[in-house]
Amino acid sequence: MFPFIAMPIEHLQEELIRLSDRKTKEWWEAYLKHSLNFRGLKLPQVRAIVRKWMEAEKFYSQLPSQQLDTALALIREPWGEDKLAGILVLQEALIKHHLVNWESDLPKFATLFDAGYINEWNTCDWFCVKVLNPLIKQHGKSCANVVMQWCNANNLWRKRASVVSFVNIAKHGESNFPNFTQMLLETCAVVIQSPERFAQTGTGWALRELGLAEQEAVIHFIKTYSTRFSSEGLRYAMEKFPLTLQTQLKQYRHLQLKQIK
Repeated sequence: MFPFIAMPIEHLQEELIRLSDRKTKEWWEAYLKHSLNFRGLKLPQVRAIVRKWMEAEKFYSQLPSQQLDTALALIREPWGEDKLAGILVLQEALIKHHLVNWESDLPKFATLFDAGYINEWNTCDWFCVKVLNPLIKQHGKSCANVVMQWCNANNLWRKRASVVSFVNIAKHGESNFPNFTQMLLETCAVVIQSPERFAQTGTGWALRELGLAEQEAVIHFIKTYSTRFSSEGLRYAMEKFPLTLQTQLKQYRHLQLKQIK
């Protein structure tokens, strides 16, 4: 359990409610197939409200531990915009100013997934792109390794995060840090074993970007695990390859599947 010393979030939520729009709410909920409730705001609106609230509440005068608990409290709320607000607090108040202790805070982030507060792809990917990826960029290989170990999690969304957290840096390959490519491929090799759609697409997304830097390594991976890919996961992984190569890899997978039958 987290120690609850967060700042009150009621004023922020009142503003989110005041500016909400039913059509936007309906669009978001339909887009996410009703896997998450929304108040009815767009991302730029939420960002503007969060910044105004942090200034009004003198947020930056709070201890980093209080700022962190406030962010976590927002992510534990049932609304999409509140979760995004918490993610933006983490990004803009803490990570931007190098105030996250990744060794002690990554287990807290893992609990958000395991306790069901992040349980659909939209919040998962926001968290990966706005929190985990910049944290990895700041702290390098040791931090990356801990996030990659999430591939062994039973929770689908934490498993997805173990690969999606690297999509923005995968295209840089080994320039990220030594042995990056092998580490990411080993992580993908675990996640691809899951037939769940969002494990498959997460793996494919990471491989698609890694293929820009390490095409031969990704081709070898696809061939090695060809029978573990769903059609959609494979399509994601090959999306930036030449069409002739995509056709060859599809045919290779088809032949491998025939041999199994």
